[in-house]
Amino acid sequence: MVHKYTLQGDLTQPTSWTKVGSVSHLYIYPVKSCKGILVDSFNSSKHAAEKDDLVDRQFMIVDHKQNMVTARKYPHMVLIEVSVTKSVLTLSYPGMENIIVTVPDTVKGKDGFEVFGEPCSGADMGDNVGQWLSEVILNDAEGGLRLIFHPKAKSTRPDKESNVASPNMSSQDKPYYADTFPFMMLSQPSVQGLNKLLEDENVDLEVEHTRFRPNILIDGDFDEFSEDKWAFVQIGDVVFRNARVCDRCVFTTVDPVMGDKHPQQEPLKTLRKYRSAAAEEEKKLFGSSPFFGVFLASEINGVIKIGDDVKIGKQN
Repeated sequence: MVHKYTLQGDLTQPTSWTKVGSVSHLYIYPVKSCKGILVDSFNSSKHAAEKDDLVDRQFMIVDHKQNMVTARKYPHMVLIEVSVTKSVLTLSYPGMENIIVTVPDTVKGKDGFEVFGEPCSGADMGDNVGQWLSEVILNDAEGGLRLIFHPKAKSTRPDKESNVASPNMSSQDKPYYADTFPFMMLSQPSVQGLNKLLEDENVDLEVEHTRFRPNILIDGDFDEFSEDKWAFVQIGDVVFRNARVCDRCVFTTVDPVMGDKHPQQEPLKTLRKYRSAAAEEEKKLFGSSPFFGVFLASEINGVIKIGDDVKIGKQN
């Protein structure tokens, strides 16, 4: 029997829950591809994790053609530190003076931007921050990069279209500028499981959870990769729906501390060997992209905190 990563069986929301672990870390990434911020709690809104003035992937860097710019091509972007306080965005990078940007209360975005082919809109944050980012990322202040901003409102991304690999997905599972879905959850047992695979393959690398950029990292006494098959997850009073397994790319090869790529393309190479789709309907959608972690959508919104119990309903 060919293993499928697609959720199967009864996908109705459970009425009873069983504790499997707890939340160990929570992260918000205000600027796409830049360094994340460890928080002690966040609100699971419809489109993103939020805490005070921090909103997940509310900002995105684009080039002069309005194409998104990410650490897949420029890995040192992960070293750009971000803070947002009272509508003031501050960016920091080693060897550079900080840049401070005032985020307007009301702003009208323009169309023409895309996240992996999905159209969206955004508001340009001005020349100064564009030149600063161009200097940091391209080593050329006149390189034409811009920082765009998505107001906290309805996501401008298109409705999702269901497919055989995402039977638990809703058409409204839309983020701001995150790649695909509003939340990504990973487990420490899965990180340990990947490290065991790397050891078995004689790869001289021990990965840390931060390179996979989860919003939610959980820990508990369960098998690695178990989260793949949890259709619903309750954290505190919040209920998340497993929208789909998280497909992975070259970003996993970026060292979050050094800001460079692994020369042998690890751990992506090992993930492809052990965690790629085998079922034909999944291979058509994901190709060689392997799976690690799960995308979540918030079914019942609320606040989750580090230390909260993680519960699941009936497993498929």
